[in-house]
Amino acid sequence: MNHVGRVLLSIFFVLAAGLPAPGQERQIRINEVAVEGNRRVQEAVILGRVQSKVGAQFLPGRLADDIRSIFALGFFDDVRMRVEEFEGGVKVTFVVAERPFIRDIEFAGARQLDAKDLQEKIDLKLGTVYNPVDVQKALDKLKDHYEEEGYFEAQVTAETEKLPDGDVKMVFRILEGRKIKIDRIVIEGAKGLTPKQITSVMATRERQFFILRGTVQRRKLEQDVERIIAFYNDHGYIQARVESHDTSVDRVKALVTIRIVVVEGPQFSVGSVDLTGPNVLPMEEVRRQILVNPGDVFSRRKVRDSIDNIIAIYSAIGRASADTNVITSQDPAERKIHLTFEVKEGPEVFIERINISGNVRSAEKILRRELPMAEGDLFTSQKLERARQKLVNLGYFESVNATTAPGAQPDRIVINIEVTEKPTGLFSLGAGFSSVDSFIGTLDLSQRNFLGRGLEVFLRVRAGGRSQQGVIGITEPWLFDRPLSAGFDIFGTRRIFTEYTVDSLGGGLRLSHPILEFSRWHLAYRLTRDEISEIASNASRLLQEQEGTTVTSMIGGALTRDSRDNVFAPTRGSRSSLSLDVAGLGGDNRFVKTIGEVTYFYPVFWGTILAARAEAGYGFGYGGRDFPLFERFYLGGPNSVRSLKSRTIGPRDDSGTLLGGDSELLFNLEHLVPVGFGIRFAAFFDAGNAYGFGSKFDPLELRKAAGVGARWQSPFGPIRFDWGYNLDQKPGESPSQFHFSVGTPF
Repeated sequence: MNHVGRVLLSIFFVLAAGLPAPGQERQIRINEVAVEGNRRVQEAVILGRVQSKVGAQFLPGRLADDIRSIFALGFFDDVRMRVEEFEGGVKVTFVVAERPFIRDIEFAGARQLDAKDLQEKIDLKLGTVYNPVDVQKALDKLKDHYEEEGYFEAQVTAETEKLPDGDVKMVFRILEGRKIKIDRIVIEGAKGLTPKQITSVMATRERQFFILRGTVQRRKLEQDVERIIAFYNDHGYIQARVESHDTSVDRVKALVTIRIVVVEGPQFSVGSVDLTGPNVLPMEEVRRQILVNPGDVFSRRKVRDSIDNIIAIYSAIGRASADTNVITSQDPAERKIHLTFEVKEGPEVFIERINISGNVRSAEKILRRELPMAEGDLFTSQKLERARQKLVNLGYFESVNATTAPGAQPDRIVINIEVTEKPTGLFSLGAGFSSVDSFIGTLDLSQRNFLGRGLEVFLRVRAGGRSQQGVIGITEPWLFDRPLSAGFDIFGTRRIFTEYTVDSLGGGLRLSHPILEFSRWHLAYRLTRDEISEIASNASRLLQEQEGTTVTSMIGGALTRDSRDNVFAPTRGSRSSLSLDVAGLGGDNRFVKTIGEVTYFYPVFWGTILAARAEAGYGFGYGGRDFPLFERFYLGGPNSVRSLKSRTIGPRDDSGTLLGGDSELLFNLEHLVPVGFGIRFAAFFDAGNAYGFGSKFDPLELRKAAGVGARWQSPFGPIRFDWGYNLDQKPGESPSQFHFSVGTPF
């Protein structure tokens, strides 16, 4: 008899003797509610889930729901109910049988894989309630893990050992077997597509020395079957199927052969392509979003992409409820598929509500002020993606998810933004190594989201063999609750170069404000005291005249446009800037300096990214003053031409002493390959030069480098390793150069 049946039977015996006569109405009250059988689970927890309360009217139909609610706690193997007459009413007793707790977990037979790693793969933890469903999930995860590590024939079973106090010990008994690799993947029946094409879309791969281990995983193989069918569908074989797939193991050589039999069927092409429904948008504009044309080989993927394109252009004009349905008709004799795209434009959709969750430390205000939309605005998918992008670029969150849900009416939509915060404060005291400054000591104290208000404060100290730096600053990104960023810096630096030493002490003020969607203007003022000393005795007069102490009072402005999807690890978008600095508002120096830069990121194939940068700069002195030595252009190093050391490219005097240039050209090209865990490998080409002070400007006279590198998006910021080969080595130069640095190259 089930639980509900026992409930009804108990109620019948209790109430049978006291049923009211016809026409009478008798109310029975609950005078007591009790729990029996609970050892660990508190009675208050159990009773808190039931609707039957002391003093309430006794309703038999409610008891079955109470039993289900107690079961839903997940702590019990059995829940029964007993009803008794008690003091003119009834007493309801819930009798429970608690599930045991897991007191110990053992992996018997695990030899090749560490028990600690196995424990991390499963969700069972010590002290949790024993649940057969959770045990089965743990078994599946252990089997998957063993297969992933190459133990295809591993067997895993689970046993429970009861302890004297009623709890249990979980024992996973494991027969690991030998590590088995994939020797061959055989595709049979493939004619229209080659076996090589088919295996290229599979996640299961043959072993390839040390690059691919070639392990068999049943779950992954089942997914590969779906991938193969989808691949055939995208090449016009809409009737293709995988007839069978099996594995045969050579236990002597510990190798497995996977045999997949496909039945292709005929290949279909696209017949007619019709479009109905567009009224708000021109018919031709919608038709341009369709990626299939009559005569093309039929592709389900292109049909899906066409639907997405149509929905995207409607969403761009605020019609997020637009929908597209495709009606297909087959002509088996002609092997053609006729398509009709039916568009339902729907009404304009407005934002009903924006919900933000996950922000524990960050005030909701600092998130909402970044959103390019508000309640009541017309909704577009571009606004939603831009909102997500701006929150990511704040650097406060580990992840940002932006989703939508239907509103109270068809023309309303609800936006849900869920963030996962990450630490934004940093305190570090340590030592490191830089290819530019050799060994350095560091002190960093910063908070990018101070008090949860978005305020950035920082103190940085660097001390190395060739450079010392100290800077303290603060930035308020929304001054007076407007998108006006303001800040100041106080700094002191000392840089020891081969040709001279520069000591600077000063401070600056900064302002910036957005223009349109991706652009900002910047305005800054800087006042510094600069001392140039230790100039080589054999240096030219042009260099020796720079020795001494000067004061620079400079105002600068810039225009920037930044559409990168992620400023820390971009995959698409661009950044361009044009800056102009003018010194001469008091002080000793008189000069003008301008720099223009364009950086572009574009995804190409297999998740890789092509990145390019072009930069040009020019400066000159006026009012009888030379262009200062510390403002001149020097190339070479981790952020320019990476085949040479930092600041080794530029005009030199007759003694070979570097003078620095009054102009520069720089080009960088990188191909980035993400490999997971925040790591990206790179192949690069650099070209650039600095000109002036006796060196003729020639845009074709460039120093060139090629090389490889790695980038790691570490918790402490981007870290880079680059090795550049000198493509035009000159006498006395090294053929290559290694660089280790922090930050992005461009």
